[in-house]
Amino acid sequence: LGWSSWRPKPGAMSILAWNCRWLGNPRTVHELCTLVAAHSPKMVFLSETKQSRSRVEHLVWRLSLRKCFVVESNNKGGGLVLFWDESLNVQIQSFSRNHIDVLVKEGAEPTRRSTFIYGEPQVNNRHLVWSKLRQIKQGVAEPWVVLGDFNEAMWQFEHFSNMRRGESQMLAFRSVLQDCELNDLGFCGTPWTFDNKQRGDRNVKVRLDRTVASQDWMNLFSHAEVQHLVSPRSDHTPILLRTCDD
Repeated sequence: LGWSSWRPKPGAMSILAWNCRWLGNPRTVHELCTLVAAHSPKMVFLSETKQSRSRVEHLVWRLSLRKCFVVESNNKGGGLVLFWDESLNVQIQSFSRNHIDVLVKEGAEPTRRSTFIYGEPQVNNRHLVWSKLRQIKQGVAEPWVVLGDFNEAMWQFEHFSNMRRGESQMLAFRSVLQDCELNDLGFCGTPWTFDNKQRGDRNVKVRLDRTVASQDWMNLFSHAEVQHLVSPRSDHTPILLRTCDD
């Protein structure tokens, strides 16, 4: 391997992403602390916090992740927060009520781009998030990973219900991933990440939460894996991205 093509491989790091549905519930906070203690992620992204900035920022001491960036919820809900370890140099590039986009660097390791997503709940507005991803792509020069709750499935087999999912909305999702040159990283665990908890014919399970990445990110972290965790506190499954040592 010539010097011109050599670069150091980064060490292992975990990122936790979870649509927690409401961070005001003490049991949800306890579950979050349990997840962080068990998996020691260096970054934690939460969506649908439905909390004020001050309430969310207070959690840095509970999680021992002393840095955070908050997108406050509005009267209709929502709310995003990104926590990270002090060993990381994280620079916010852009944000909205649907995303937080950052540059991440740790020590002498290569800088990476990470975008955390909360997809539009309304199908008619989902194209706004897809447009934002395409816009971010134009400025990405680094290995790029995107993760969170996209609020959409890629394929019909990811939708478990008596009702079929709209093909056009899944096609729109696949199209944005193709345009942004992002590849699904797969997973281990249950084949869905959302369960509406209803019984019988009304039950719907879907893989809405996932991690996608550019080819150069996948080359950098060739052993990365995504795990669907288990939590009783939300209708969404927390997802854990482990970059792993090569």
